[in-house]
Amino acid sequence: MVEMLPTAVLLVLAVSVVAKDNTTCDGSCGLPFRQALQGSVRVVGGQAAAHGAWPWMVSLQVFTYHNSRRYHACGGTLLNAQWVLTAAHCFRLKKKAYDWRLIFGARELEYGSSEPVKPPLQERFVEKIILHERYSPISEANDIALLKVTPPVVCGRLIGPGCLPQFKAGPPRVAQTCWVAGWGFLKETDHKMSPVLQEAPVSILDLSLCNSTQWYRGRISSSNVCAGYPEGNIDTCQGDSGGPLMCRSSPEDPYVVVGLTSWGVGCARAKRPGIYTSTWPYLSWIAANIGSKALQLVQSVFPAPHNTATASDKPAPARPPARPPARPPARPPTRPPWSFLHPQLPPLRPPAPPFFQRPASLPLRPPALPPPPGSNLLPPPRPSSTKPSEASSFAKRLQQLIDILGGNAMNSSERTGDDETGATDIPEVTQMSTATDIPEVTQMKTSLPRGGEKDE
Repeated sequence: MVEMLPTAVLLVLAVSVVAKDNTTCDGSCGLPFRQALQGSVRVVGGQAAAHGAWPWMVSLQVFTYHNSRRYHACGGTLLNAQWVLTAAHCFRLKKKAYDWRLIFGARELEYGSSEPVKPPLQERFVEKIILHERYSPISEANDIALLKVTPPVVCGRLIGPGCLPQFKAGPPRVAQTCWVAGWGFLKETDHKMSPVLQEAPVSILDLSLCNSTQWYRGRISSSNVCAGYPEGNIDTCQGDSGGPLMCRSSPEDPYVVVGLTSWGVGCARAKRPGIYTSTWPYLSWIAANIGSKALQLVQSVFPAPHNTATASDKPAPARPPARPPARPPARPPTRPPWSFLHPQLPPLRPPAPPFFQRPASLPLRPPALPPPPGSNLLPPPRPSSTKPSEASSFAKRLQQLIDILGGNAMNSSERTGDDETGATDIPEVTQMSTATDIPEVTQMKTSLPRGGEKDE
């Protein structure tokens, strides 16, 4: 306990030195620190990572009291100033919180060092270890754990939180290229950790392929991620356990920790890729332990804080401001909405009267002219208002006309002495009467009773 006092004092001093940085680690997640980069700093095949390439990378180290030394054992992911995500199997032998130390912001590590870390690195204690309640050491199911950090970590340029997937994200996409990092063995036959943080690209493999007969024979569960290559050669190894499996959709997006290094057969063997604990199925479990708000902060996508624009980049032209309306908006119409399509215009000419109206001053027919003076012809008879009298009066008038014409004919024959003239005049008068008077009377009768007959 006496030997722990200098370490505690140094931790307090380290916190005071970097206190000017982000003390909550609630900024952007999943963004590597970029410093004078020319192209990509990623070295394919598993080689040394640049300083600040993975700011959320944590070294879990076992602390020995008798000599005050630290030994790297596992990796982890910083979520915020107080929480680290890692694998549960890292605590099989060392289960007490005081057995561990956490190192943040490191690229190079000295295995078994007793010296305090130098800024910008930070060393912290573990306040609490939370293993998943259903973790199985036999099958490595639910191989996930949380560490509560004390005192809180101060985030800066080389220390920052990692991102976790959204609830709607689902398992990582197959054939997606992701990254792994850690201080583990460089080869399966090695017996010491790597002094420099290593990184390597791996491919997400189909679980059905990894569970096939020649591969892992059904030992992988749906809460795992299988990543590597069928031919091997690139893989995680001892000492990388608990470290992050990181993916991103595009170079502009932040990295998302989709898995935690869990287990495998050997290292980099053919048809024996690395098996990782998928983080997506455990989001609710993480939220239950660190808080829903804390989880949401590492699930959001934030824009990159650095400016990546160059001198050749032209700013987008600004849009002109919208013009104010020329007049206030009109009141809502009281008429139907379609009434504005047909505005009321003044008529071009006076409207004509309805077809059923007639001027009262106009007669229906012109009046009959009086007969010429000295004419012996009778005026045309007026139609009677009763139907039976029309036929009798017509017969009388016709007889009178015949008698008059007959008398005139007789007088004419007496003057000329021709007896055949009267015979020719009578049929002529009869023909005229038949062609003119009789059809006219017949037509008038036919047009009157419309209400009781059918129109032809």
